Amino acid sequence: MESFQAALQEGADGFETDLRLLSDGVPVLFHDDEYDEVEVESYRFGEIPKMEKLRDLERFAGKVHMCLEVKRSKWTDVLIDYVGQWQNIVVASFDHTLIEELHRRKVAFPLGITLFGNIAGLADYAQRLGATWVYPKYRYVDATMVDSCHARGIRVVPWSPNREREWEQLRELGCDGVITDFPGEAVAWLRGSAVAG
Repeated sequence: MESFQAALQEGADGFETDLRLLSDGVPVLFHDDEYDEVEVESYRFGEIPKMEKLRDLERFAGKVHMCLEVKRSKWTDVLIDYVGQWQNIVVASFDHTLIEELHRRKVAFPLGITLFGNIAGLADYAQRLGATWVYPKYRYVDATMVDSCHARGIRVVPWSPNREREWEQLRELGCDGVITDFPGEAVAWLRGSAVAG
């Protein structure tokens, strides 16, 4: 929570976080697959130090943009129960079957697909799944990807570009934002380039 608050204070307009469902049914914010070489999903809440609950994000709902990336699947109902009425969120996942299922269930919140590489016909594919956001690894973003997605009303927000030259290149390609590990630096760069331009 401290890092999200710090990013917002530095001028970021939102943040991305990973979600996992623990063995006792508690949805939490946690990135890594394992803790102490054991799958995170096999733990109960309280067994891993400093773990935050998904519910703790509710204070940000409707105030800032949140990308909630679901790790692993099989918790569609829990997700809908917790965030179904939140505003200004996108639920995304590398598990595209989850996104397809959420679309089939006609959830109220927007959906996104996370990618490491690129997919031939990405815009058509995303549209079939019901995704209106695409989160690709920044190294795989090109003009064809961005233009084809934009032609279908799909936003492109690459993840983990952390250098000015990368931010500049992605802006030139027309990306709709970035997910970076250095939000303060990115905001300062954006403000500086806006003044210079």
